[in-house]
Amino acid sequence: MAQPHERECAVCTNDFTTPKILPCGHLLCRECVISWMDSKPDAGCPLCRCPIVEQSDGSSSDTVDALPTDFVMEALVESARVLSKDHLCCVCEDVRADFICMQCQDMLCSACTKVHKKQSATRSHDVESISTVTPERLAASRPALCADHGDKHAEFFCREHRLAVCSACKANKHKVCLETNYLNDEIKSVQNSLTDLTKNLVEAEQKLEQAIGQVTSHLQEVDVSEQEDMEQVDKVCNRLHKLVEDFCNKLKDKCRKQHLKIRKSLCDVKTGLSNRLGKVTSHKHIVTRAVAVSPRPALIHMTQALTDRVNSLDLSTDLQGDVWEKPLSSVECCQEVVRRIQEELLMLKQMTESEPPVFVFHGNCGKNICLTNGNRTAEKIKLNISGNGVVVSRDPMLANVLYEVRVDSVTGGNNELLLGVTRISPAGLTVTKWSEDLKDSVIIAPDWVFHHRQRVPIPFAKELERLKVGSRVGVLVTSSNDLHLYINGRDQGVVAKNVRQPWFAVFNIGSSVSKVTALPTSGRT
Repeated sequence: MAQPHERECAVCTNDFTTPKILPCGHLLCRECVISWMDSKPDAGCPLCRCPIVEQSDGSSSDTVDALPTDFVMEALVESARVLSKDHLCCVCEDVRADFICMQCQDMLCSACTKVHKKQSATRSHDVESISTVTPERLAASRPALCADHGDKHAEFFCREHRLAVCSACKANKHKVCLETNYLNDEIKSVQNSLTDLTKNLVEAEQKLEQAIGQVTSHLQEVDVSEQEDMEQVDKVCNRLHKLVEDFCNKLKDKCRKQHLKIRKSLCDVKTGLSNRLGKVTSHKHIVTRAVAVSPRPALIHMTQALTDRVNSLDLSTDLQGDVWEKPLSSVECCQEVVRRIQEELLMLKQMTESEPPVFVFHGNCGKNICLTNGNRTAEKIKLNISGNGVVVSRDPMLANVLYEVRVDSVTGGNNELLLGVTRISPAGLTVTKWSEDLKDSVIIAPDWVFHHRQRVPIPFAKELERLKVGSRVGVLVTSSNDLHLYINGRDQGVVAKNVRQPWFAVFNIGSSVSKVTALPTSGRT
């Protein structure tokens, strides 16, 4: 049931008067649309800004008149207006009306209702309580009147003139019209057409809602991906800070120990010199005092003893050479920390460049594979042909970097996609010898992994059989040579250990997955 505000024009906020259907589906009064178009050039819908008309060479009134009129809304507004009037009996005029005739649309009091039901002309009419009648029901019960005789019921519909007419008009004014059908038949026909339109619109609405839901889901994935990337950046930066901090502490500790050793040595030397200085100063006082009391006989006896004593003292000022040597700086350690930081920063730069490095397929992918989009997209030319669907990365893989593809097209069935790494360079890999080259590869299938010429069961890759458009699958090799499988950005765990270098990412698209696109690489920790 339409709410009262749904019968109001969004511009004038009054009940609709000749409601016009805009191309976007919104309703506005005819005069409101004309005023709105005259107020500004290229005026769009005031509710959604969609164009009202693509191009118009005529006046705004002609343009608006060309728009379809919502006659159903017009009838609803008129019915609502009837129900909103003072409920007075149309016969008595000063008596409250409690009933309404659905065919005549006249309001009646209780007494007049009884008379209305007894008259032969109105005996079959539906008379209901005003409190139970809605504008929709009242509009649906309105009789179809002849377009030329407003007081006569229409029985026919002229398709040529698009008018409901009475039998007299059909026999006179429309007797030469080729298509004049019974009105009830025409109503049933348009009801069927509207039912089909409703079905199509409901299906389109559901599909659009699903598409919006998918886009919303992708937006959420983007938010999650952004958060994950931010966390990865924080981890890398924290690792860099920790690396610098650890090396800083080590260098400081080393410098502290070196200088502590030299400081102790210098303190020992200083203590020895101080002791020697004390002895020299004491003997200086003795000699000075002996000279002051000269020429007493005691001086003769002390001179030889003082001479022997002074000669026994170490009067030299030479110090040990290594005491004054400056400790060696930790140049090599500093260079090492700089090198490691530069490596980390280089990896960060590759991850954050405006055009990040991408996993690019090599051209040697078989005669049934077409490479497009800068060799990033691989599409199977001949479907339903097994084999010849191998694509390999152009460059060797980097450690701790995810290489993944997105499924762009599937043809039904088990949408299986094999992937892994190979030690054979793309130039040396031949599609015809793919089975022979497996010995130097690690290939992941839905329920097994081929490694070291053996099929090893894996319990977590069943998702590879249920891939759909938009699914992402990838591989990553850690710095410890462990191969990980990723599905839709989630790490599925270690698939194989001790994968020998070099690594080239390899994908074998089966008959049901016909098109994949390589995505930008991303670092993982």
